[in-house]
Amino acid sequence: MSVLRTTLLWISASILVLIPLCLAADFGGILHWSQYVAATGILVAMLLSLVGLTDTTASSGLRQHKLLIPLGLLVLLAWIQTMPLPSSLVGLLSPGSQDAYSTWLDGLVPAEEQPSIHAMSVSPFDTHHVAMLLTLLLPLSFAASIVFHARNRLTMLLSAIAITGASVAIIGFYRKLDPTADIWFFQTRSSGFAGFVNRNNAALMLNFGLAASLGLLSWRMMALHNIELDDPDFEFNDLLALISDRESLIGLLSSITCVAGLLLNGSRGGVVAALFGLVFAFGYVRPRRGLIGLPVLAVVIAISVAILTVPMQLNLESITRLEMISANADTLQKDGRLLHWQDGWNAAMAYLPMGSGISTYGYSYLPYQSQSPGPWFEHADNLWLEMLVETGLPGVVITVLLFVILLRSLRRLSTSADPVDQGVRVAAWYAIAAVAASQFFDFGLIMPANLFVAVVLATAVVSRQVAGGGLQAPMPEEEDDPYHAMAMADPEYAMAMAAAEREEEAAAADLEPESTTDNTKSASGGAKIKLKSTSKWGRLTSSVSVGAIAVGIILLSLLAIPGLKNDAESESLVRRIQSEYAGMKFQPEVLEQVESLLAENLDYNPFPETRTLLAATQRDRGRLAETLEWRPTTIEQAGEIYAKTNLNERELNYPPPLAAMTRDPLKSILHYEDAWNTSLAGVVTCPLGQASRASLVQLQSVLEPQPETNVAVKHLAKFYSTEPIRLMRLGRRAFMIGDYDSAVSTFRDSLALRPGLASQLMPLFRVNQDKLPLSRVIPEQSQAIELAAADVMLWDEPDQPFLQYAASSIDCSRASNLAGRAKCQALLSRIHFTLADTEKATKSGEEAIRLMPDEPRYRVQLIEQMLITGNRKDALRHSRMGREAFPKDKRFQQFVDRIAEADRKEMLEPNLPKDDTLPSVESILN
Repeated sequence: MSVLRTTLLWISASILVLIPLCLAADFGGILHWSQYVAATGILVAMLLSLVGLTDTTASSGLRQHKLLIPLGLLVLLAWIQTMPLPSSLVGLLSPGSQDAYSTWLDGLVPAEEQPSIHAMSVSPFDTHHVAMLLTLLLPLSFAASIVFHARNRLTMLLSAIAITGASVAIIGFYRKLDPTADIWFFQTRSSGFAGFVNRNNAALMLNFGLAASLGLLSWRMMALHNIELDDPDFEFNDLLALISDRESLIGLLSSITCVAGLLLNGSRGGVVAALFGLVFAFGYVRPRRGLIGLPVLAVVIAISVAILTVPMQLNLESITRLEMISANADTLQKDGRLLHWQDGWNAAMAYLPMGSGISTYGYSYLPYQSQSPGPWFEHADNLWLEMLVETGLPGVVITVLLFVILLRSLRRLSTSADPVDQGVRVAAWYAIAAVAASQFFDFGLIMPANLFVAVVLATAVVSRQVAGGGLQAPMPEEEDDPYHAMAMADPEYAMAMAAAEREEEAAAADLEPESTTDNTKSASGGAKIKLKSTSKWGRLTSSVSVGAIAVGIILLSLLAIPGLKNDAESESLVRRIQSEYAGMKFQPEVLEQVESLLAENLDYNPFPETRTLLAATQRDRGRLAETLEWRPTTIEQAGEIYAKTNLNERELNYPPPLAAMTRDPLKSILHYEDAWNTSLAGVVTCPLGQASRASLVQLQSVLEPQPETNVAVKHLAKFYSTEPIRLMRLGRRAFMIGDYDSAVSTFRDSLALRPGLASQLMPLFRVNQDKLPLSRVIPEQSQAIELAAADVMLWDEPDQPFLQYAASSIDCSRASNLAGRAKCQALLSRIHFTLADTEKATKSGEEAIRLMPDEPRYRVQLIEQMLITGNRKDALRHSRMGREAFPKDKRFQQFVDRIAEADRKEMLEPNLPKDDTLPSVESILN
């Protein structure tokens, strides 16, 4: 029986350590199908671990499962956020969520149809999915607490985490050395590393691997040389003594590999986290080394700030080219995180006290953004800020509680004389510091691969501190104790003796149940062993309680796994269709089958991506039907018509004139209306979603004018308020559907963010001056005004009022260099010439020449303008000056010759005054 029990526990431990390794190679576990497989493995591991409840080396009562308290509270919070509640109650718990289901649905959903009962989460499906995934942390923690309670399986855990980190580094090295490698988990994105889509997420796994490696080395250092890694007397050359130890090989190789991975994967946050992890692991900022921790911490912070702000490129290409500094590298000052965090904080305040719902950050911050740079922030790149937004004050309390439990457990674990416990303690200190530091700049802990490692490692710390390693550290006065001498000579031998003594005292406790002494003492008075329960009744009560908790966790897991399976099936269906969609979008019969399949899937699982793809399929079916309704006669003509029916840049009116004469409804309009209804339903299920609103705007080009479209445009303008390119596209669509007011305001916002886009929009403004007046569209920014004015002067009929406005608004001093200022002054000169203000035109032109005297084009431009206006005198003067300054430029001599020729003709053929009193030739002939 004991052999079977041990075998099952080892199988359970193997499953638990293999899951993070597999997820790390599968994009960090972000795919739903891999999460479902991992959840199944976790549940199997827990069922196998239940045999450990009858093993005193695996189960010590309720206290070893303390980590279930914060994890259970987190799971409870996630499920509460998905529960339908009265809108008034949601307004008290999360005002921002109530606004999402009321203010942001006004105009899209009739007031009588707006939900009076809804969830706190602004994206209930996403929160529901994460709630199911978080539920699986409970069996994960429970099983880990049992199987890693014993020291032999604990060493296996450290080795497995170290190997996992090293494998991530090795795969990343291979990917960088061979960018053409075609392996299924490789991504073409430059920001990825190994099997992770994001290099910062991969860096956290590398740090976990380095933490476990240091834990292994600390264990062997303590076991072989009786010195701890964070002991004040520790010297780094002591590590050389471990080279000959076979069990230290994993720690040494893994630590070297993980460090190399951190240096080469390009993650600044990962390097900073490693610095903090090392100083905590070696005890420099803990009481182990006294006041020296303060200057060490200051130096680490200074180095971290330099790493995060000085442009660097930590990648393989930089190493091979010996370029460690690059002005093009992204830093915190360039990548926009600092600006975005202001919007994230505003969102957090709006959703207090209960948050917007776990896994909803990508939607929840949209109504409150004002400072964020262009890209959409699906995550805050700051896990602590993201948690505050999504979980509110309960999330803060849960996080603090979790850290308190861990820190207290580490403090108690430090009293253990077991070398393995000291190794776990060092690994945990490193991991805690690395997580706390790195998640200020990333969100890697929410990746299932990283999250599972963190939970298992934290559970092992709590579980082992309850066991206390089986032996308390001896007191100084025990030096003469032979037991102490043997323990100091071979601590692992002392562990075996302590285990035997524990069994003897447990037997004694059975004979004397009335004894309630917590500690038994050696002959010399030193505390050695802590008995958790000294009575049969106490142990029975504890076992029943643990069993009841296990049953409850299993039931919760069994309820969550089917939902994870449904989500995995839906995501797999969507991804499979998306990968093959380009080849089926021109086949009406196939699209019909796809629509039916998606609609069927959506009926039992409201997967948001399914609804988005369903609306796109319905739109494409309508587009194919419309192409046939235009009655093309050839395949080439059909292709031309299909291209012109693009909903984003439509070139044909709808409906087709010949097809519209029939009495029956057009097939295309039916498909378009289905897409409209699908998109409108998506707004209700995700009130701050962008995709559904964008679909409504697209469909307006073929449907009758709908008031919802104007509202959708205004909402998208707010959601895209910091993205100039998307604002420009939105403005084009608004103009195409006839919403000119929204188009004007959207174009203006786009140009205010990026004035350089004015040159791309001027052709549209040129032919639509009545609908898009420049005075309303062009923002009060000199660069945008300059680009617009330069284009306006090329029009057949230039907009004189706008040019006058431009002449008074352009600020050439804004240019950062002389070349920019000279170009601006030359433009001002042309504008003044167009407005017939020759004095100001001449002054601006001469200023451009003064700023850039070595640039002949400004002098040529000024001379040409002077000749056009008849000012040959000044033109001749500047021509001669140009000829002297640029003797090789023949244009100035040509100007001199032209002016001389004009003067000669004027002298030979003077203009005689016209006598209006003389009769005309026509009148004489008539």
